[in-house]
Formats: sequence, structure tokens, C-alpha cells
Amino acid sequence: MSFEDRNNLVIILMNLVIAAYFGLWIVPGVLTGAYDGAAGLVAWAQATLMVIPVSIVGTIVLTILFAIGYAIVTHNTKPSEIVDERDRAIGNFGLRVNLYVAGAGFLVSLVGLAFWSWPALWALNLGFFGFMLGGLAGGVAKFILYRRG
Repeated sequence: MSFEDRNNLVIILMNLVIAAYFGLWIVPGVLTGAYDGAAGLVAWAQATLMVIPVSIVGTIVLTILFAIGYAIVTHNTKPSEIVDERDRAIGNFGLRVNLYVAGAGFLVSLVGLAFWSWPALWALNLGFFGFMLGGLAGGVAKFILYRRG
């Protein structure tokens, strides 16, 4: 398992944690009306912005723990961190998948606002969901490509 492949697994795991946070914290608040009105949008934005520092710290911690665990399991205290052309090509493909999915989610949220008169909160949630799903889709695409060889 290459350095990039291990880091990709951490990113997939963090995307699943973010999805769980979104599903367990944000969505119930939206459904119960906790984020209604102008003050509700501010509260939604604050709750959503918490994802950024938590995901950064979580990714760093998980990367370190995963590297330690991998070294223990494989008995390899100095694994290679070389990134080759294959890793770059897989990374670029994963990035394209991420951008396509995230862009589609954002576009659908704008279309919903413009033509279907969706409430702003629903459009914001769909946009956030699109970016979250984009990150997960890009990571899964990279995971599949690493398995194919």
C-alpha cells in the first residue's frame, strides 16, 4: 500500500465522519426548524463552519495514527513516501470526480433556488451535501483505481 493510498483511506474516513456529523447534527436541526429565519441561517453557518477545523485536525490525527498502525502491522518502520506518476494520475482523476460531483450539487442547489423557489436553507444544505459527496466520490474513485493497479 503506497503512501498516497494510505492517505486516501484517511480522507475517505474523514468524509464519512463529516457525513455522519451532517446527518446526525445538521439535518435533524433543519427538519425540526432549528435553523429557520435569519438567526437560524447564522446558526447553520456556524455549525457548518465547525466542519473545517474539525476535519483538518481529524485528518492530521488520523494520518498519524494510520501511519503508526500501518508500521506496527507491517513491521515496516520506514515506509516509502515516494509519489510517482501513477499516484499523480490517480490523484488528478480523483480530483476531477470530486469537482464534477461537487459542481453538480452546487448547480442543482442554484437551479432549485432560481426556478423552484427552494428555501435558502435547503439550497445551502444541498450545496454542502454536494461538496461533501464530491470529496467522498473522489476518494472512492482513487481507492478503486489503486485496487486496479
